[in-house]
This record gives sequence, C-alpha cells and structure tokens, in this order.
Amino acid sequence: MSHPIVSRRGFLAGVGALGVASALSACATSTPSPAAGSGAKSTALQLKSRETSDGGRKAMQALLDEFVKANPQYKPTLNTMEPAAFQQQIRADLTLATPPDMLTWFAGEIASNFAKQGLLLDATSAFPADGYSKQFADLSTDASGKKIFVPTNYYWWGMFYRTSNFEKWDVSEPKTWDEFIALCKTLKGKGVSPIALPLADSAWLTASWFDYLNLRINGATFHRALLAGQEAYTDPRVAKVLDTWREVLPYLDPDGKGLAFQEGSAKWQQGKDAMFLAGTFLGDATPADVKADVNFFQFPIIDANVPVAEEAPLDGFIASARTANPEGATAFLKYVATPQAQELYLKTSGSTLIPANSNAKSPVSTPLLEKGRAMVASAADVTQFFNRDSNDDQLNALTTALVRFIDKPDEAGDILKQWQSDSAKARGN
Repeated sequence: MSHPIVSRRGFLAGVGALGVASALSACATSTPSPAAGSGAKSTALQLKSRETSDGGRKAMQALLDEFVKANPQYKPTLNTMEPAAFQQQIRADLTLATPPDMLTWFAGEIASNFAKQGLLLDATSAFPADGYSKQFADLSTDASGKKIFVPTNYYWWGMFYRTSNFEKWDVSEPKTWDEFIALCKTLKGKGVSPIALPLADSAWLTASWFDYLNLRINGATFHRALLAGQEAYTDPRVAKVLDTWREVLPYLDPDGKGLAFQEGSAKWQQGKDAMFLAGTFLGDATPADVKADVNFFQFPIIDANVPVAEEAPLDGFIASARTANPEGATAFLKYVATPQAQELYLKTSGSTLIPANSNAKSPVSTPLLEKGRAMVASAADVTQFFNRDSNDDQLNALTTALVRFIDKPDEAGDILKQWQSDSAKARGN
C-alpha cells in the first residue's frame, strides 16, 4: 500500500477498557503456560488473550478464577500477547500440535474461515438455548450449522456528535440521507466542517463509510456476497455506492488526510468537526467532562425498502480443535456464555461495551449505551465490519481504492476495476 495505515484490528483491540490512546500504546505481557498434562485426561488449560490493557488482563484473570471455583479439576493459565502479534500468530497457533486451548477472537468470516479449515472446536454444546439474538447466534455458526464462536460483548457504530454543539448550531439528528446531506450543507454554511475522517494512520475508517452505504443501498445479503468474492466490485450496484458517497466528499474535513486518529478525535471534541462515523471507542476516548455530552444517530436511511442492518462487532472466544482438553475448553466456553461471566468481565475491565447475552446487565448503563443497544436490537441484520466480514488483505484493497476515490472521484470506473483486481489477488484468484 502506498499510504500509511494502522492495523484496524490492532487499533481496536482492548479499546473498551482503556480507550484509544491506551490501545495504540499497549504493550505485551505474558504468563507462561505449562505444557498440557500427560495421561488420559489433561487438566491444564491455556487461554491466549489479546487484551493487553490493565483492565483487560484483570478481567481475563477474573474469568479464569471464577471458572476454577466451579470447575476445580482444571488448571488454567493466561497468556497475553500484544494485539498485532496475536493477529499475526493466531493461524499458526491453531495449527500447533499443542495449541492454546481457548483464544479471544471475533465473530464473522474471520472465524468462519478457521472453521472451514477444521481448526475450531465444535462449541454447540457450550452455546445456551436462550440469551442470544438470532443475529448473534447466526454469526457464531459455521456453514455446517455448528457453533464455533461464543460471543461475550459487542459495540456499535454510529454518527457521533456533541449534543451541546448541535444545540449551539440549532440543528437536529437526520433520519434520511437527504436530511443528512441538508444538515451537512447547513453546517458548512455556518463555517463548521461537517464530517471528521482522519486518514493519516487510520485509512481503515473509510471502510465504515463503504459498509454502511452498501448496507443501506444494496442490503446485507449483497454486502456479504461482495466481500466473499461472489459479486464483483465492478458491479453497477457498487458504482452506485461510490456515486452516493461522492455527495459527501465536499463535506469531509479538508485536512483529514494529514490527521492521525487522535488529532481527528480532538478536532471533533472541540467542535471543529461536527460529526464522526465511528464505533463507541470514539466516545470511550473522550475526557470525563465530555462523555456526558456525546451522542450519536443511526447512519441515515437511503432506501426505505432495504432491511436495516447495523455494524455491531462481536468479541468473544474460540477453542482450538486440537486442544488436548476438549472437555475443559468446552466447559470454559459454556461459562463465558453465561450472564454472570459477561457481567464480571465488563465490571472488572471497566468497559462500556455491551454484554452479548441479553440476560446480562451492563455494569454501566447510560442513555447513550441504551440507545445503542436498542438500535442494534431493532436491526434486521448485523454485520461485523469490513475486515471481520472478509480479511485484512481485502481491507488493504479497500483502503487503496477509497483513498484514491477521495482524491479523484472522477476516476471511479478505473478505481473499481483496480479494486476488483486487487481483491481477486488477495483471494489468490
């Protein structure tokens, strides 16, 4: 790639606990795990985690401690690795003769891909009969109908703004795309940059715009098929997505390409940019005196006939199919699926994420969180984010295409052809 990009997965890992700045600067720690015990049944279990923040490490250890109280026959240990290294190593970990037994991971195609290779333990018996929405249950299921992932928490994406600024500018939340464009025009007329999009270290943020526009225009079924390579980026339906995004380009912060994420976040906090399409990590990173002023609205509806889908990335756990202790790994997955475990994790980590089990209570309940929970619950479908629904190589192809489109929107046709070529190469086609 010709432009700098911070790994989206490394960037977001652990942001719920300590915010964006901590996630960017997190360093690795590790608790060595003993080798799997010999004999007919192993009692050793290793949990490998990417949660490097203090809160994240404490929360993972708390889960293991509570698990052992109910299952004293097992001897689990925690191995924590810096997010970027964790991501690079996970495929190799799952193919080891003695792999980590359980690992933190994400829902979506990046979990399903491991399942297709036979690398994940069947977690069906660990999955509760109730507590998970159909959308979350589907995202935890592979093509054969087996559960391969246990979700524990999630966050949502939306168009974030500061309530006091909207009041000052005498504007309100838009519901439709036309209302959104009209709002952008009004804000620009007041001398306010309507939309933050810092790209210097976070070009992956362009994926959120593509995801939502494609979901609102073409729907979740087409979106997933496109990311899976079953549809082409040269399809006229994708061209329509870029045509629609072109309407937004005049309202992006003109300095955005030169701004790092934290700089863009600061401009948004200061009211120099009015709106920011982001996940809840944006609000988590704001100072305490700003948090109560943070609000969001649902990405505007473009076609009322298209079922509404929302981006709500799910985090949770997988287990290796090669574990020496399948009974113990399954028991742990069953435990973390419970409301009690999810409440414990969020309380200990200090996170403002939402528990995935609907029977669990959020330790911190705010109007913002409840608004996000209600939006996701009412969605007809839930997606994960571009690279979770595809892979990082596909994300690189996207950022190359969309950053070029921001600079040269009149070259949309050529950009889509190159995007299709880059996407095919990333799949090995």
